[in-house]
Amino acid sequence: MDESQLYILVTNSTALEGSSLTLAQNARLLGEGLSSEGKTIAEQLLNLDLKEAYKAAEKDASSHQMWSGYRIKMLASKALRSYGFDCNKVASEPALQKICQEANEARMHARSLKDNGLYAASHSIHFRVSDAELWPKGNDIMARLLMNMLQMEFGLQLMSVKDPEAYSNLLHSAVKEDIAEIFTSHAGEVLAPAAECKWRAVAQAPSPATPAAPEAAVAAAPVKNSTRILEILANHPRYTTAELAGMLGISDKGVEKHLANLKKTGALKRVGPDKGGYWRVVFIPKR
Repeated sequence: MDESQLYILVTNSTALEGSSLTLAQNARLLGEGLSSEGKTIAEQLLNLDLKEAYKAAEKDASSHQMWSGYRIKMLASKALRSYGFDCNKVASEPALQKICQEANEARMHARSLKDNGLYAASHSIHFRVSDAELWPKGNDIMARLLMNMLQMEFGLQLMSVKDPEAYSNLLHSAVKEDIAEIFTSHAGEVLAPAAECKWRAVAQAPSPATPAAPEAAVAAAPVKNSTRILEILANHPRYTTAELAGMLGISDKGVEKHLANLKKTGALKRVGPDKGGYWRVVFIPKR
């Protein structure tokens, strides 16, 4: 991993969390230790800490270290140090172990997978970490770091965010619906090789996640895809999975998972065979 690539990965990742440092400012900070006027200590420390975490991740990847909860916590202790909480305490140890297990399985089968499969494995790890919310803050920073660490070990080009708004919307939707395929199926549309992701080269930064507005100012809460599926099928009971996926803008697998969950809750029933049958909507939850 060359220095210019490292600076892009760090700059883009911290920008998504609110850092206002440009790529040039971060190159001076990370490469020469020179701070920039008007930048807070907190955001500069966040960038410096993440640089050290990437260096540690690169070392682990090059030595093909097995993923373990201990190693992930040590990386988090570097990357999230400026937040001030104990990274050894996670919200769910079983969730952390499942992440490590999935990563190690992908590592063991790496030789039998083509690049697309390897990238998909790294994107899945990204989703798992974001979805698990192991730490009070910085989960998406860790998700991007661990995605890149797996890509390092696989010998792939390291991916960064090329479209911050689309990326944030996609990840938010996947986590909200708790469906990995929403993110993994479309990750290639919002991620690209780091050298192609220089959107922080200038001063204008994308706004970090906007705090919720007062209730009176919010037009309407976003409708869950599961509810939208029920509303569509109530009027079009013979729609196929592919047609639903096209209307919702998610993958066929994502729709299939929603349908399975809706059947389990009793909100939806299948009448007749897969081919030639139709859907019966039993009830639609209130918005």
